[in-house]
Order: sequence, then C-alpha cells, then structure tokens
Amino acid sequence: MLPEAGTTPEAGKTAVLIAGAGPTGLLLACELQRLGTEVRIVDPKDGPTRESRALVVQARSLEIYDQLGLAAQAVQEGRPARALRLWRAGRERGALTFGFPFGPLGRGQTPYPFLLVLEQSRNEALLERKLRELGGEVAWGWRLESFEEPRADGPLRARLVGPDGERRDLDVAYLCGADGAHSPVRHALGTPFEGTRSPRTLFVADVTASGKLDAAALNLKLSRSSLLLAFPLPGAGHYRLVGMARGRELDGEAPTFGAVRPLVQGVFGVTVSEVRWFSRYRVSHRVARRFGAGRVYLLGDAAHVHSPVGGQGMNTGLGDAHNLAWKLAAVVRGQADPALLASYEAERRPFARTLVRTTDRMFGLISAEHPAARLLRGLLPVLVGRVLGASGPLAELAFGTLAQLRLSYLHSPLSVGRAGRVRGGQRLPYVPGSGNFEALRQPGAALHIYGVPTPAAVAWTARREDVALRVFPSSRAARRAGLAEDAAYLVRPDGYVSAAQAVFDPAALDEVLRARWHWRTPASSSGRTAPVIPTSL
Repeated sequence: MLPEAGTTPEAGKTAVLIAGAGPTGLLLACELQRLGTEVRIVDPKDGPTRESRALVVQARSLEIYDQLGLAAQAVQEGRPARALRLWRAGRERGALTFGFPFGPLGRGQTPYPFLLVLEQSRNEALLERKLRELGGEVAWGWRLESFEEPRADGPLRARLVGPDGERRDLDVAYLCGADGAHSPVRHALGTPFEGTRSPRTLFVADVTASGKLDAAALNLKLSRSSLLLAFPLPGAGHYRLVGMARGRELDGEAPTFGAVRPLVQGVFGVTVSEVRWFSRYRVSHRVARRFGAGRVYLLGDAAHVHSPVGGQGMNTGLGDAHNLAWKLAAVVRGQADPALLASYEAERRPFARTLVRTTDRMFGLISAEHPAARLLRGLLPVLVGRVLGASGPLAELAFGTLAQLRLSYLHSPLSVGRAGRVRGGQRLPYVPGSGNFEALRQPGAALHIYGVPTPAAVAWTARREDVALRVFPSSRAARRAGLAEDAAYLVRPDGYVSAAQAVFDPAALDEVLRARWHWRTPASSSGRTAPVIPTSL
C-alpha cells in the first residue's frame, strides 16, 4: 500500500513522485534515494513484472548498476552471452565472440565486455530490493489519476488512487512519468508521440528447446522469409525466443506457439519441448516531441519505443534515469537552479531520435517483404560474420556502439573542452587496473587527474564542497584510453566528462559550474583538505 502520510518531513508532500515501477522508474528511485532526495514511486500493478520482452543488459547499463553496487549480483543472476552466433536457414555462417574471456572486442573498453541476458522481471526484482535497502518502497496497486501544474513557485498537485479506490492528494516538486508506452503522464501533458508502427507481427516465447542453438551465445537466425532470436536463460535448455512470423499465422484471436512451430523447427532447426509463455506484438518506432514540460519529465518507454533490434530498449530507459537523477537531486537540495534540468531533454532526446531512426531502418530492412529485403536476410549472416569476425577497430566500434559505450553528449550545454583524445560530453574512459570506475561508486561530481595534481587543483577542490579530487596514475593504459597526463577532467555524477582541460584552469571550471551546470556558489570551507582518492582503492 501507499506509505502513510507523515512518513516524510511534511505530510502530503514529497520532492519527486515517480509513476511507474519498471526498470526505469526503479533505477530513478534508487538513484534519488541514494542521493538523499525524498521520493515516492507508485505503480498500478500488484507487484513486479512476471513476464517481459526485455532481456539484454548492455555493458553501459552494468556500469550504471556498478555505481549502485548491483553489477556483480546482476551478472551472477543472469547469463553472460559471450558470443553472437549467426545462422542462415539451417546453415551456420560464422561466429563472433564478444570479449571476456574469449574475444578482445570489449576488453579495455569496459569492465563488462559481454551482453548479459537477464529478464526485465529479474532486473526489477534486483532494483526493488536495492530500493528497500536504501530506505525506499514501491506503492504497488496505486496509480496516478491526475495532476495539476503549479501556480508560480507552488508545488504540483498529484492525485493518487489506491487498489480499493481510496484517493490521496500529494504535493510534489517534480513528477516523472516512467509509465510505459501508453503513458498516462504523456497523454495528460498532450505531448505527441510521433512515429510509425510496423505491419509485421513478432512473437515471443519462453521455452525449453534443443537443436541448432549455442547455449553460451546470443543466437540470430535469418531466412529469406523470417528471423529468429534465441537468448539463453539460466537452466538447461532454457531460452527466450523472439521471432517474426512469415505470413498471417498470428492474426487469429488467441494464437498459440503451435502457429509458429513449423517455422521454428522446420526452418530454423529448433525443437521446442515445453512452452512456458507465449505472446505476440507489433513493433512501434516513436519518440515523444518533448521529454519535459514544466515540472514533469518523461523517461523510458513513455518517451521512446522502438524495435528489439540490438537489445536497446530497457537500456535506454536506464540511461534516461541515470541522466535525470543527479540533476533532479541537485535542484531539489538547492545545489543547482532548475535551469540544469533542461539538459536532460537536450542530451537524451537526440540520442533517442537517432536510436529510433537506426532501429527503424534496420528492422525495416530485415522485415520487409520486397525481394531485396529477402535477399538481404539471406546474405546478412555472411556479411556480418566476415566484417565482425575479423575483430579489429571496426568490430570494436560495433561492440562499443551496441553496448552504448560510445553514447556521448558532445553538443550538450554541459560539455566543453578537450584534453588528449577525450572531449567534454564523452563517457569517462575505463582504465583497467586504475580504479577510476570504482571511484564512480561515490556519488557526486569529481575532478579526475591522471598524473600529478597541481597545487591549484588541490586548492580549488578544497575550496569547493561539491567536487572531490580523484587522482590516478598516468599509466600506459590511461594514455591508451585517451587521457592526457596531468590534464584535468571534470566528471559528472553519471560518469560523463563535462569539461576537459589540458592545463588546469580553476576560473574556467568555476564558470562551467556556474553557467553550464547552473550550480549555486558553495560555501567556502576554510582550512578544509580536499578529499583525494588515491590509486589504491
């Protein structure tokens, strides 16, 4: 039930209300709770999702989980897919290993050089447990009925409805809609959800299977008329199948797996002995025209939906939450002006638009009915196998893009400067053995220096109470990652570089925080010693 009024400092009020307790809403709640921001999260379901289509946790999402202390547990509960195996209508056409421990593609780019197969339901359970550990709680069975925009600087009034019809009004500073593709929050805002819907029908099934499958890999099977993805799940012979029907087999009222069994077994050589769950759906490619309006923000499927090509959907929602959380927390606690929140849409919407366009085109190419598309489906395993199977820079680029490691905010208002090969707006490069990613587990902004900090850098971080000084060795690995010796990198709480300086300039960084981050001037701490995190973490 909804936590009783009075559990927050002022009854009937809270800083942030989140509608929707899927992975996106739960991660946002965890991050806000970790940053000391008062939050309530509601969901009309009676508990976490039991059946879901989302399966893949990309390397960047595992890096986000690591900041919460969840990555190791996620890897333990999931099944790392260390290879992509490509098949063509009964004949295997090459295989690609995805790094640890077999291939080099992700090694050196991330601590997690693989794709993790972990169902959405298990991600939700993991995040809900973390939220409870942090002192938060999901109000299952409660939904957001309506909300009223505030007058002047007053709070936003939200009306919640409980499972027994009980209504409760809540005054909130900010409302976040993580309430899915049919988002009531988006509809209430009147924000257009622009895009298209594919005419092809996909099916998803949770099965026990055998045959032409690699239990340690993500299996992609293509024929001239269809496709099938097989994700290995924990348990012998346990797979999640996602496929495209060849014709109108799934057009009936309540089709069963029997409608596609001839395709799965006859064309793709997969024998299914047990079906635990089966469903069908059509793919939409849409992006909300705005990700924020006033004190209301949209995240995850409420802001963008696209095809399952590349396993990007759930991961993009997690990225939305990670991006917005530190900004909301800074504004709520008075550290930053609300103008900082404009950077959420400026950073996340362009990425969502590019992702939707890309997946739309890819899905269109592999799902179209015309002869050229049929030919492409037949040749694609050969082409991809030859390009990626050779490893090298192109294959590493493909892995970094798929894993969302190359996602950047180069044109963000928060991004400026360049030092070495690293520009403001890029994800902080991973330096194996340095501890620089472990340092991101400490919340807050930081000044990273790979080498020796100048006295001015030490004095600047001692003067500011909102930026920690973190020093790492100028190693060969750091230089290989593009980090210049003794350069200064202002790192955001979400692990992205905001400002890069070849030569430390305290006045310029003060201006970055004031004009770009909209940070309010911190109180000086006379005689305070800057917190330096050394190389031995």
